[in-house]
Amino acid sequence: MNFTPQETKMIERLRKYERQWRWARWSVLVMGILSAGLCIVFGFILRWLIVESQAGHFDGQTVFFILLIWTKCCFYLFFGTWCLATVCFKWHGDVNRMLLLRLLDAQQRVT
Repeated sequence: MNFTPQETKMIERLRKYERQWRWARWSVLVMGILSAGLCIVFGFILRWLIVESQAGHFDGQTVFFILLIWTKCCFYLFFGTWCLATVCFKWHGDVNRMLLLRLLDAQQRVT
């Protein structure tokens, strides 16, 4: 089977991703844990701001900080969930990529 230069480049990129995932899974796992931790920290800060503002007064600056921290909390929650789900489902590698590379290696050995 003959591949075009573009297809060969894509195959080499798949091999590169497969090699990188061995150490990248640990960094994605750490990013997911840190993001979840930051979400919890920002959640406590957000709760403290809301409780303090209910006891006193709601001014523009307090509302701004509540919205700022709420968006950060949501971002870290979604990013951490994505990282942890990716690591959970692809810890041993992407099955489709592994299968494709094995089929290509077997095909090249035959020819």
